[in-house]
Amino acid sequence: MEFKSIKNILLITGLATAASACTEDDYKLYDVSQKDSVFFEYRDSKNDLADEIEYAFNFDIATVHTIEIPVTLMGMPKDYDRTINIEVIADKSTMTEGVNYTITDNIIAANAVSGTVKVNLLRDIDPEILTSAKTLVLTIGENDDLRSVGENSFTITYSDIRPEVRPEWWSVSSTSPMPEYTFENAQLFFQYFYEYAPKADINLFNEMIDKYGDYFVDAAYVQGPLAMYSAFIKNYVCIPLYRDHPEIGWPYSIPEW
Repeated sequence: MEFKSIKNILLITGLATAASACTEDDYKLYDVSQKDSVFFEYRDSKNDLADEIEYAFNFDIATVHTIEIPVTLMGMPKDYDRTINIEVIADKSTMTEGVNYTITDNIIAANAVSGTVKVNLLRDIDPEILTSAKTLVLTIGENDDLRSVGENSFTITYSDIRPEVRPEWWSVSSTSPMPEYTFENAQLFFQYFYEYAPKADINLFNEMIDKYGDYFVDAAYVQGPLAMYSAFIKNYVCIPLYRDHPEIGWPYSIPEW
């Protein structure tokens, strides 16, 4: 019994000594008086962290494409909006604000711990993007509310170099009649595809996008969309397109359409 008491006394003494050795210097709490930080946290299609992205308008019918860059707060949420100071690294950038891009939503909203900076790529103002790509390199600067930490650089490259050559998947066979290939006809085709295909069968539409990418950027002739989904595309894309635009250079007249 005496040995057990001595053992307990030694245990308690040891714990007390260990506790007294753990000062505030060893276990610091977050200093609420320091300036909070933010960093880019963009993830690619594989969910890997990335610090750059490339975009080509290609067959896209839009005049603006928005890149959304998630930003994460390291610090404490506040009860008011805080602006993220997004700066351009001029010597690494070839885009001009208001001509090639605008930046919106660069805030950490009240009571939030993250935000999304939106970089809107403009298509119709700068003719140079028709022949060459342009680059924008962004960083997070410091202001009265926030400073940067960790990953604070992000690069965007974009262009509107238009495909002049018919894509492999753009069939010219009689079994999948398509209009004569031009960039304008391709845009018209996708205008009808994105309008009518989701209404006809949203699950099949999503399946095609997953398989071939937006605007079929990953499609090829072998087992391409016009081979694997010929009846669907004929009924819900080509027939409405032919009905409204028989003048755009179809390979032959199709009376039953």
